[in-house]
Amino acid sequence: MGHSADRSHGDRSRPKRSEGPGDPLARLTRGIVVMVAVGFCAASVVATVRNHDGLSYQLPAVALLLVLLGFQIGHAGPWRPARRWWPWSLVVHGALTYLPFLLFGGAWVGIPGSFAGSVLLTVAPPCSWALFVALVAAQYPLCAALGDNLGQCVNASVSTAVGGIVVYGVARLADLVTELRAARTELAELAVDRERLRFARDLHDLLGSSLSVAALKCQLAERLAAEDPERARTEIAEVLALVRQTMADTRRLSSGDLRMSLAREARSAVSALRAAGIEVEADLDCEGLTPELDAVLATVLREAVTNLLRHSAARRCEIRAGGAGLGAVRLLVSNDGVPGEPGGAAHEAGGAAHEAGGAAHEPGGGHGIENLTERLRAVGGRLTARRDAAGWFHLAAVVEAEPAREAARAA
Repeated sequence: MGHSADRSHGDRSRPKRSEGPGDPLARLTRGIVVMVAVGFCAASVVATVRNHDGLSYQLPAVALLLVLLGFQIGHAGPWRPARRWWPWSLVVHGALTYLPFLLFGGAWVGIPGSFAGSVLLTVAPPCSWALFVALVAAQYPLCAALGDNLGQCVNASVSTAVGGIVVYGVARLADLVTELRAARTELAELAVDRERLRFARDLHDLLGSSLSVAALKCQLAERLAAEDPERARTEIAEVLALVRQTMADTRRLSSGDLRMSLAREARSAVSALRAAGIEVEADLDCEGLTPELDAVLATVLREAVTNLLRHSAARRCEIRAGGAGLGAVRLLVSNDGVPGEPGGAAHEAGGAAHEAGGAAHEPGGGHGIENLTERLRAVGGRLTARRDAAGWFHLAAVVEAEPAREAARAA
């Protein structure tokens, strides 16, 4: 196929289709192509038979036209043959189109139109259009050699051009309808995949931290059960409250109404870190954030604290949030207890970037940092991570506040 084939691989493959053989649209597009081809054949049969009497003339003409009908359908339908076959079928189609002029003369002048359409559909452009123009131009001297007058020669050339364009146009429209249907199906599948990934990411960000903190507090309560029962009961009560809150968040997540707050998440993080025996210093100064940015930064903090508890031997942690100049907001989570080579320069987190606690990957192949990178990229932010010479790990998220983004768009 001239236009719908894959030119990069030099292969005239069939149009991409997602419909099964029983799909109504697929049947309709095939039917239109076949009906146009049959209509051309029927008109040619009538015109040829009317010009000559006698079965010895009419039967060969009708038989030959039926063979040409098969070639036209084969070249115009979505079942086009593969590249290794089409040159030979096109040569045979051309021979059966022009050789009968020796036998039928002027009665055959309306036949080359379907062949011109097959050339447009099977030969790669721009060669296809050059051949098409040559076929249309050649119709004039051919008719003149058969003794037709000027008007008949011009009419024959115009008929060849119109017939070829009609055959080509109908076949291409059928292809485009099929390709559009396949593209729509693919877009729907991609939308489902994106929604599934979004839900999985939200579920990971929501439950990962909550379950880690609950497990930590349960371990602490188990250790305190004998020596400090009162504090153990307090820890268990906090676990119950955390579980209830997580259940409520999960219900809101399933309904698409989950709203996270950086301030609330910071309070929860401080409580969890102190329960783990980690000294925490928190300083948040980022009032006026939009709900979207507030939720993104809260998610970053939750994931950072989760990975800190899982992967590091930290004894101190600092959580700071505030302006970063030019209308940007910056969240920085730092912790000690990270062994390894120091890296003075910050690098983009995600992919092979370090986890927030310093480990390369979460157990079981977690994707927390990758999720955060995607979330921040969606709001025009970035995530960086680095180790310093003192053994501290720093995870920073920087996003532009809404007024700054609006000003940049206006500029």
